[in-house]
This record gives sequence, C-alpha cells and structure tokens, in this order.
Amino acid sequence: MSRVKRKGVAIIFLYFTMVGFFIVLGSFVIRGIVESKMTTMKQDEIQAYYLAEAGIDQVKRGLHDAFRSNFVNIITANFAWFDDLPQANKYVLPSNAVLGIIPNGTYSVNITNVNSVGEDRDVTLESIATVNNASKTITAVVRYGSRPAEVFDYSYFINNFGWFWGDTITSQGDIRSNGDFSFGAYTPDVNGDVYASQNAALGADGDIIGDNDHDSINDYRDDADPTARPTNPTADGVGDYEYPYGYDGDSEKFTQQTVVSMPYLGDLDYYKTQAISEGGTITQCGATLVDNVLDDNIVLIGTDACPIEINGPVVVTKDVLIKGVTKGQGTIFSGRNTHIIGNITYENPPAWAKPDTDPDTTDAVNADKDFLGLATKGNVVIGDYTSSSWSWIKNYLKPPFTQGYDTDSSDSSLGYDSDGNSGNGYYFAGDYTALDGGTKTDGLDRRYYESSYPDGYVSSITDSYSNITQIDAVTYTNHAVTGRVGELTMNGSFVSRDEAIGYSGHLTMNYDVRAQLEQVADNFYLPRQLDVPRTRFFHVLEN
Repeated sequence: MSRVKRKGVAIIFLYFTMVGFFIVLGSFVIRGIVESKMTTMKQDEIQAYYLAEAGIDQVKRGLHDAFRSNFVNIITANFAWFDDLPQANKYVLPSNAVLGIIPNGTYSVNITNVNSVGEDRDVTLESIATVNNASKTITAVVRYGSRPAEVFDYSYFINNFGWFWGDTITSQGDIRSNGDFSFGAYTPDVNGDVYASQNAALGADGDIIGDNDHDSINDYRDDADPTARPTNPTADGVGDYEYPYGYDGDSEKFTQQTVVSMPYLGDLDYYKTQAISEGGTITQCGATLVDNVLDDNIVLIGTDACPIEINGPVVVTKDVLIKGVTKGQGTIFSGRNTHIIGNITYENPPAWAKPDTDPDTTDAVNADKDFLGLATKGNVVIGDYTSSSWSWIKNYLKPPFTQGYDTDSSDSSLGYDSDGNSGNGYYFAGDYTALDGGTKTDGLDRRYYESSYPDGYVSSITDSYSNITQIDAVTYTNHAVTGRVGELTMNGSFVSRDEAIGYSGHLTMNYDVRAQLEQVADNFYLPRQLDVPRTRFFHVLEN
C-alpha cells in the first residue's frame, strides 16, 4: 500500500475514533447532567421532607405553648380551647415560612380537623413544603390532653422545703420536695428514694440535709402493713420480672433535681363539668348527699352500718368535714378547706402480700377496692383546731417557718391575696393563722385553717387527737396540710405546698401505688397535669 493510501486510512481511522470518543464523552456528559439533576431533585425532596416535618414540630410545640399560656397554674384546663382552631386568632400558623438552613424552600401548615376524645383533643396538622420544584406533604394527628400528675408518685410531696424531723416517722414510698429536704438530727425510716430540687424561687440548692434509715427486704416483709406497697420481686428473690412500683430494699438520694410542676386547683368549673358528665355522687344509706355539685358546706360521717359512698368526681364549693367509713371510688373537690375530723377507713381496703411473685395480678384485684381522693383549694386540716392540744401547731403555720408565694386569681376570694390588690398580682404572705377576710356561719371572723362552722359545733363532732390514728385517702391541697393526730397511719399520700402535722408516737405513710398506675388512676379522678403533645398518626404524601 502506498504511503498516501496509508495516510488516508489513518485519517479515516482517527476521524471515526474521534467521533466515537465524542459520542462516548457526550453520553457521559448527558448522563452526568441527568444524574446531577436527579441527585439535586432527590436532595430537594429530602430537604422538603425535613422542612415539612419541621413545620409539624413548630406548630405542635407552638399550639402547646399558646394553650398553656392561657391556663397558667390550672392543671386540667379546658381543651375546648382547640375547638375553634384555626379560625380563632389564638395562634398564627406558618405560611410560606422559611428555615435558615434551607433558604431555597418554604413551608405552610394548616389545621384541617379538631376531634374530641373525651376531655382531650386530637388536632390534625397538614404541612406542605417546597424546595425548588420538589414538594412534600406530611399529615400528623397530635393529641393535646392531660395525664395523672407526677406529684402523686410519692407518699409525701411538698412544693416547698421538705422536712422529716422525727426518728419515729416511716415512709413506705418515695418522698420529694421542690426545695431542700431536711432530716435534721433525726434518722427516720424511708423505704423508698429521697428527692430534693433546685429552686431559685425558694433559694434552694436541692440539698438533702441529714440522713435516713431504711429497712432491708426481709425486715420490710416482716414489718410493713398489708396496705403498704409490695416489694420488687427481683429484689425480693421471689420473682424474675421488674415491678417498678415496689420497694427494692434500698433508699437512694437524688439531689439537685428539677422542680416538679405542682398542679393547682384553679377555677372549679372544669371539675363541675366533669362531675356532671361522669355522674359523680356521694350517697349514704340510700340517700344522695351530693349529686355532682353541692354549692354549700357539708359534714360527712360514715359508720359501719352506713358508710359514705363516693362514686366518681364530685364538687363541694365550700368546706368539707369528713370522718368514718367510706366505700367506692372517686375524689371530692372542695372549694375551700377539707377538715378530717376523725379516722377515715375504707370498708374494702386494698392489700399487697409480702413477698408477692406477681404484684401486677394483685394490682388488678386492688383496682376495684375502695379509693378516696380529697382535693382541696384551701387547706387540709386534721383534728380539732379549737382544742388546746392544737395550739403549738400554729407556730408552724406562719413565718418564718412558712414563706410567702404567688397564688392564683381564683384563690383571691378565699383571702389568698394578702394585700387585696389584684393590680399587683396575687400573693399570699404565708400566715395561715391570720384572718382570711371571711366569716363563719355564726358571723364570727374566720382564719385560714378554720372551717366555716362555729367552733363549738366543730369541737362537738371532731374526735380527740389521740383517737385520730388512721386516714385512708390520697390528699391534695393548693396550700397547707396541717393538724394534730395520734399515732397515725396514712394509707395514701400527702401532697401540698406547706406541711405542719404534729403526731404522737409514730407517723407511718403507706403509699398507695394505685395513684401512680395510670390505667387505675384515671378512674379515681385525681387532679391532673397538662401532658406533652403526643403524635398519634404520621403520614407522608408523595407530591
């Protein structure tokens, strides 16, 4: 082949080689562009998803904060607040909002439905986000409601400095304060854990001062009352599963804890509505004493033949004076004070065997046993405050032992605004021995710790302090629990801000674990606290 022909072949070969190279190169470029666009689109879709999810989280939290700000200090606020959303000007929903970390995207959130679930509300949120040309839509159903208040997890809860000053005090359950906790120079028995909280409002560092004793598992089994909580089967060596509500043979100390939100009985309208809707009653020997709501004072004295029967929640807008045998399950809400004027005993009390290989089964049995809750806007007062034996208790019901604190506007009618000037807020100076501005039924002035009945009548129906030895109830008060008692066994719990109880011999608190078991506690109608919003349903729609 001549040199010219060979050159021609080479040129042709080079030409086709170059064509082939550019075809391959072009395909790679095109493929790269397509894949780049797909990658960018996928990134946009991912960013749109997270942007839509952020919108759900923002509104979920924002609605909770807006709702809570409208019901300061009220534990079971009216969830009907949600019913007229989004039309009502209660919360501004994000519309074409941007998030700084995704500047090329926007999101909008709408409320498409509000559904009642008992007292709770399920709110349906629809969040639509767009990043460049990619869009994502997320639908979520968020439940806003209440839950059993954490303060009922303890045999003794004080929204102040806690104190167990006495070596003949025994708690069969955890104890907690929203300030420091002091055992002084004493070593009481605490068969449970001890919690103290940092609280700037009280100037408390969350310290536990002094020490306590506690029983071994064997001693607890031998000494604890049948009404005391069971032991944990694993700690007891008789079972192979954890029962978190049982005693584990140890008493741990937890300092510098966060403050636990103290429920506050504000306006009783919510509880009145609840009492009516649940058909709450108090009956005795076939007679109805309270049908849902009683706008008056009441004296309740149960006997073996005619016990006081509580069924569901009831509201007594003024004072409740109570003693004797009770039956049924429910909570009495009083608009002022609850006075325990003698022993309160269950006709059919719960009991926990020790040891118990299956306390869950025991709980199921005890779920139907008698239960009494006493929830009080004013004070829980035990014993005859007109007696000379009660006089030293008053020393612990005023400063410097007690301290002033902010109160709720709904308590101003009870005198818990010491200067009577709502313009500067609501503040109680802490002196429960002062006059509250009200009068008794005989026209005489009334003190915070006194009832609305005349002293002579109260004295005639109240047992001697030495005979007040048993209280079967879970008690709650906005303010103080106080009184003079004998060698007392409390089967339930004390929950209050201030506490001043004088006892003789021994004071035993047997925690009723049923107040902590949510599936049971719901049936007792104890005061509740606002729950965190919970997502019940979550769905992503491909746009």
